[in-house]
Amino acid sequence: MAARKKTMALGILAGMLALTSATAFGDTGKDTSVSRTKTVQAAPASEPGSVRVIEDKATVSEPIGNTAEELQALTGMELAAENETFALYVNKTKGDIALKDKRSGFVWFSNPPGRERDPKASPQYKADMASQFVLTYYNDKGQTNNFNSFDDSVSKKQFQIEKEENGIKVTYQLGKITKSFNNIPQAISKKRFEEQILNKITEQAKRDDIAFKFKLDQAKGIYTPYKLQDYVAADLSKTLEEIGYTQEEAEKDNEANGVSMQKAEDTIHFTVVLHYTLNQEGLTVKMPGSELVYPASYPIASIRLLGYFGAAGPSDQGYMLVPDGSGALINLNSGKLTAEPFNQPIYGPDGAFDTKEQLQVNETSRLPLFGMKRGNRAFIGLIEDGEAMASVTADIAGRNHSYNYIGTSFRIVSMDFYTLTSGTKQSSVSRFEKKPYKGDYTISYRFLNDAQADYIGMAAIYRDELVRKAELKKLTNTGDSPFIVELQGAFRKQKSFIGLPYTSTEALTTYKEAEELLKQLKTQGVNSLALRYVGWFNDGIRHTSPTDIKLEGELGGRQAFDSLVSYAKTNGVGFYPDVALLEMYKKRKQTSLFLDGTKAKVYEYDRVTGYQNERGRTHYLLSPAALQTVVSKFSEHYRKLGVPGLSLRDLGDEANSDFTPEASINRQAAVDLAKKAVEQLTEKNESLMVTGGNAYLLPYANIIVEAPTRSSGFNLTDQDVPVYQIALHGYFDIAGQPFNMSGGQDPELRMLQALETGASFYYQWFYRDSSLVKNTDFDDLYALHAADWIDSAVAMYQQANPVLKKVRGETITGHRRLANGVTETTFSNGMQITVNTNPYPVLVNGSRIEARSYAAKER
Repeated sequence: MAARKKTMALGILAGMLALTSATAFGDTGKDTSVSRTKTVQAAPASEPGSVRVIEDKATVSEPIGNTAEELQALTGMELAAENETFALYVNKTKGDIALKDKRSGFVWFSNPPGRERDPKASPQYKADMASQFVLTYYNDKGQTNNFNSFDDSVSKKQFQIEKEENGIKVTYQLGKITKSFNNIPQAISKKRFEEQILNKITEQAKRDDIAFKFKLDQAKGIYTPYKLQDYVAADLSKTLEEIGYTQEEAEKDNEANGVSMQKAEDTIHFTVVLHYTLNQEGLTVKMPGSELVYPASYPIASIRLLGYFGAAGPSDQGYMLVPDGSGALINLNSGKLTAEPFNQPIYGPDGAFDTKEQLQVNETSRLPLFGMKRGNRAFIGLIEDGEAMASVTADIAGRNHSYNYIGTSFRIVSMDFYTLTSGTKQSSVSRFEKKPYKGDYTISYRFLNDAQADYIGMAAIYRDELVRKAELKKLTNTGDSPFIVELQGAFRKQKSFIGLPYTSTEALTTYKEAEELLKQLKTQGVNSLALRYVGWFNDGIRHTSPTDIKLEGELGGRQAFDSLVSYAKTNGVGFYPDVALLEMYKKRKQTSLFLDGTKAKVYEYDRVTGYQNERGRTHYLLSPAALQTVVSKFSEHYRKLGVPGLSLRDLGDEANSDFTPEASINRQAAVDLAKKAVEQLTEKNESLMVTGGNAYLLPYANIIVEAPTRSSGFNLTDQDVPVYQIALHGYFDIAGQPFNMSGGQDPELRMLQALETGASFYYQWFYRDSSLVKNTDFDDLYALHAADWIDSAVAMYQQANPVLKKVRGETITGHRRLANGVTETTFSNGMQITVNTNPYPVLVNGSRIEARSYAAKER
C-alpha cells in the first residue's frame, strides 16, 4: 500500500506542476468543424523519459456534395412535403425517399442510389439496400425467414402511397396476397352446386365459365375446384359474392364433405405501414405497432427500419456513432472485415431471457441514438418511441456490399427456445410472448452541417431535445464538485457454532461509523459530500422486500440512524440510502416469468467458462406489474425516516419483461411502468441518485453513478468517445465506476478520466476490517477498507476540485483526441482541460504536460 501511495503522490505533484506551468495547448474555442492530423514524435529508445511532441495541425473536413448519380436519382422523385429548412421527396415507383437540407443543399437518401451497380452486392443484398425495411418472421418451430419491402412488396406492386399533412403514409403488403378466397368451396355436392350457384347465374356464358372451373366426381357426386391462378380465383370469388354465396356457405359445404379449408391467417402475408413526417428539425419516421398485421402462425421477430438511410460509399470519409457505453466511433471504410458487425440492444439485455452463457461483458447502451458523419455533413437518429425494443445495427463497406450503414432494428415479438426432456429424449420447443408491444416505433432524424457535423454536435442535439422534453435545468449549485462516497452497511454472513451452520447479519459500516467517516472527510477539507449508503436496512446489501423497512440493529438502530440523518442535513451532506426495487434476493409471488413459465432467476457468470455460476450470487426479477405496489409501500415507510434523498440501485440500470401467460408485460411497457414509479418517488424525495443512467430515468435524476466511461471495445469500433457525458454534463452530477473498484484499481487514472469530462469523484468503502468479507459471497469487496484509501483520495480530490468546480455547471462544447492517451475538452465557459494518461510527458503546441497528468486553462 505504501508503494501505491508513493506513486499517487508523484502523480499529484506532476499534476500540480502542469497546472502552474502550462500556458498554451491546442486551439482555443470550439472548432469541431475540423479534423486533426496528429503527428507524434516518439522518444528514442535510449531516452525512456523523453518528452513526446504532438504537432496539432488542423485540416478542414473535405466538403462533400451529392454525386451526379445521386442528383439523377432525385430527378425521378416527386416533392412530397416542404418547409423553410427541408424538402421531402418520394419515388412513387420504388417507395424510397430523399430529404434535402436547404441550408447546405445536400440530399440524404433512404437507399443508396448506386446500389444496382455495386460489384460486391449479390441480388439479395441489392434488394435489401433497395428496401425501407427488412422483416424477419418465425415459423411454428421458431426458425426465422426474411422478407424485404422491395422484393416482397414494391416489385409486386403491393404498396400504396398516400399524402398526409407534412408528409406521406406508405402501406406495404408483403408476401403472396391470396385474397381471402374462402367463399370458393373446396368440395360441394352436385345438388347444392346447381341450386346455390349455377341456378342463380342468369347469363349462360357466365354459368358455363363457372362450371368450367370445377370438376365433377361422378361416383361421389361432388364438385371440387381446379387449381386456379390468383386472378382467376379472384374473379370467381367476386362472382360468388355477387350471387350471395358467402364464406359461411362455403364452410358449410366443405364441412359436409369432409374438407377443411385453409384459413386466411395461415398464409404468409404481412402489412407494414410507415409514416414520414417533415418538421423544422428534420424527418420523423413512424411505424405504428397497431398497424402491423401478421398471421398468428408467423409472428414477426424483428423489423430493421431504414437500415441504409444515409449509407456512405467506399470513398466517403467520416465515422458512425454507436451508443455503446459512453459512445464509440466506427470509421467508414476501415477494412475491418474480420470483425463482427455491430448489433447491440438499447438498455442492454432483457433479464427475462434465460441467458445460459456470457462470453463477453459488454457495456450498456444507455442513450437511444446513433449517427453518421460523412465529410462535413452528418445526421443523428433519435429513437423516440419503442426504444426499449430497439437495437442499433451498423457495419462497414466491403463485407457484403460497398456501403457503410447504421440504423435500428426493432424487436416485435419475443421468442425463446426451451428444452423438454422425456426419459432419455430431449426436444427443443419455441415459446412466444402473448402480449407484444403495440405502440409506435419512431425514429427522428436530425441533420448537421460544417462546424456542428461531428459527435459533439450530435450529442448537443440529443441534449437540447432532452432539455426541451424533460424541462431539465442546469446545475445551479456550482460550488465544489461533489465527492461521492458509497459505504457498505451490513450483509448476511454464513457462520457456524459448535459445527452447526447459521446465518447472521454482519456490520461493515454502522450508522455511527458512517457519520464518523463523513466528519473525517469534512475535517480534511472535503466540503461537498454525497453519501450513498448500501445495506442499511432489511438484512443489509441483499435486502429483503422493501415493502417494509427495518433498520438494522447491528448497525445501531433508529437513534444512531437519526443522528446520521441529522448530521447530513446540518452539514450539507447529500444522503442517499440505497434500495433495489427490481432485483429480489428471495423468490416471491411477484416474480417475473421466463417464456417457459419458470421464475426469472438471474445468475452471475463464471469468468473462465462464461456459463452461469450456480454457486455464485443470484437474484429474481420483480414483475413490472408489481412495481407500483412495492414503491407505494416503500415510500410510505421511507418518508417517516425524514431522508430527502434516495439511491435507486437498479431502476435506471436495467429493463426487463415479464412473460407471465395472460399477464405478460413487454419491455417497453416495463420502462413506462418504471417511469411512473419514479414519478411517485420524486413526489416524496427531493433528490434521486440513479445507477447506470438509462435515458428513461434522466428526467428524474440528480446524480448518476456508475455511468458509462468507455465502450465495450468491439473489434469493429475504432475510438471511444464520451458522448454520454457530452450530452448530459452541466445538468447532472455524473460519476463513473468507483475509483477504487474499476479495472486495475488505478484511482489516479480514474481522476484523469474524470477531469476529461468534468465528472465527480466516486469511492466505494466500508469502515471495518477487510477480513470480514473474506471467503464470503462478498469477497469482491475485500479491498474497500476506508482507512486504506481516504488520505490519497482526499489528496487527489483537493488537486482536481479547483478545476472540476469551475466546469460543474457547464456544458461540453468541444472534445478532441490529440493523440493516443491525450485528449482536450472545452467547456461552455471557455475552460480547456488537456489530459495525458500516458506514462511519459507530452508537449502540446509548446506546452509540456507531465506523464499521467493534466493541464487546465481558462479563457
